[in-house]
Amino acid sequence: MSRYRPVLVIPQSSSAQILNWIALAGLVGLFSIAIYAWLTLPETIPIHFEIDGKVNGWGSKKILSLLPIIALAIYGFLTFISRYPHTFNYAVIITELNALRQYQIACSMLNWLKSEMVWIFAYIEWQIFHLATTENPHLEIWFVPVLIIIIFGTIGYWLSQSFMAH
Repeated sequence: MSRYRPVLVIPQSSSAQILNWIALAGLVGLFSIAIYAWLTLPETIPIHFEIDGKVNGWGSKKILSLLPIIALAIYGFLTFISRYPHTFNYAVIITELNALRQYQIACSMLNWLKSEMVWIFAYIEWQIFHLATTENPHLEIWFVPVLIIIIFGTIGYWLSQSFMAH
């Protein structure tokens, strides 16, 4: 079995372009929330929560600058690596016949994950801001299960697409 994989330039589909714009809008929103929160919140804010959503840790509002930076790094990294789909690990054997479709599927998965991650970080940033301005801060318990379903649901969907396209 050959380890050679065709190196193909995968043009961005219209859905990929839309997802990139959605992710960029999320980044703008995330940085906007961070700047506004930085200017309006007190120095100490809730930064950690128990499993039931109650605050169990308070800290500096400097944490607000961390999430936008991480989200921007994720966006940049996923954008960069999506240009090199021939270097990814695949669940199926890549051949000349299936390379284009498998690469498209992999790039689509990355675009969806990129947009989801940015918006998840924007939601977390907004929640931190909101909870810092609430008298009895309490994070909703549904957040973590929904987060897990979104991320693993996306990965599962695109992996199933990869298997079906094999």
